[in-house]
Amino acid sequence: MKHLLVLTLSLCFALSSTAQTLRVLNWGDYIDPELVTQFERENGVSIEYVEFNSEEEFNKLFFERDASFDVVFPSSTLLGVLSKKDLLVKLDKTKIQHFEQLNRDVMRELEAQDPGNQYGVPYMWGTTGIGANTKELKRLGLFEYADSWSLIFDANKREKLKSCGIGLVYERDELFAAALIYLGYPINTKDPEQLDTAGSLLKETVADAKYVHSTQYTDDLGAGKICVGVGYSGDILAEMESNPAISYNIPREGASMWFDMMAIPSNSENKELAYRLINFLSTPKIAGTNSNYIAYPTPVDTAKAFVDAEILEDKTIYPSQEILARLQAFAPLERRSNNIKHRLWVNGPM
Repeated sequence: MKHLLVLTLSLCFALSSTAQTLRVLNWGDYIDPELVTQFERENGVSIEYVEFNSEEEFNKLFFERDASFDVVFPSSTLLGVLSKKDLLVKLDKTKIQHFEQLNRDVMRELEAQDPGNQYGVPYMWGTTGIGANTKELKRLGLFEYADSWSLIFDANKREKLKSCGIGLVYERDELFAAALIYLGYPINTKDPEQLDTAGSLLKETVADAKYVHSTQYTDDLGAGKICVGVGYSGDILAEMESNPAISYNIPREGASMWFDMMAIPSNSENKELAYRLINFLSTPKIAGTNSNYIAYPTPVDTAKAFVDAEILEDKTIYPSQEILARLQAFAPLERRSNNIKHRLWVNGPM
């Protein structure tokens, strides 16, 4: 009977451990599926993987009644908001195995949103720029502006593009950043006049665009349904594989750079397992493999040894120091500036 009891308890323990579920909230199509399977297999767990395609959708899912996630992937700006509301776990850095291998420049930039790098581990980063059908731009005599914000913000050029279409990513701050940079203003300006000017320019631009949507611009660029799309670097670069006419450019005037983070919500039911997933995705070989799949740069310096040469040498994915100097990272948005942007976004472009 004693041996039978031990066997029964062992089986119960085995079943409970294999039945463990890790709930993950991440951007859509933002991880190599084989890595998810590998983590499940190596840890004897099941991952319940929920996707979102905009910060608005993230907030809806994250704050849904009775919602409980173990690992979430918010932008660095959103991370700052969530941490101030005590909705994230202050990380125990002794449990983060590869913290010292994270790029120092990236970690320094993140200090603005996460002082002391206490609440998040960077997952990937990238830029928001211009995707274009080069054949169409040549036909319209606009090819020389493929790497300029004037392609969408100059009224005369926009008029020419109406025949083939403009698609814009549905992210308020990213579009404001593009307009501000084109106007010669910093993306983190607090000047109401500069924000008003950018808002007016966005209103005119959106009026001439086919749509503002979280993901549609990527598929439509590849299918030739639009000839210009403003959006995330990796999303547009992925379409270049199916359509060689597509190009992605970080505009000559500059662009916003953004960081997506890995964090543990305060109400996580599997915090130790959450640390395990963060460590897994930060392992150099895994991070390099993931970078190859999604075409975004990893902040894990030692992972570059596992990144394919064609990815690593692509300056639109891993920018040179010259290009990096033209990029601007978002700083925390104070309430007044956020209210101005919200008013202009709701009453203007949208």
